[in-house]
Amino acid sequence: MDSAIKHKILGEFETMRLIEQDAHELYLKASTDPNVTDPKVRTCFERIARDEEHHVELVERIMNIVRNCL
Repeated sequence: MDSAIKHKILGEFETMRLIEQDAHELYLKASTDPNVTDPKVRTCFERIARDEEHHVELVERIMNIVRNCL
């Protein structure tokens, strides 16, 4: 794969990784916000934060595949 194309693809995935990381941090913060008093809502935010963390891991795996296999 052309180096410039590979660099562009990795840049796009890095942007995606940062978005997923920001979402993870947002939901994690919301899950511990003292203004969120409903336990079901707090649990929901915690669950979404874990999902977003998993998305970060998936994007990182994809980036490693691009780096090492393409």
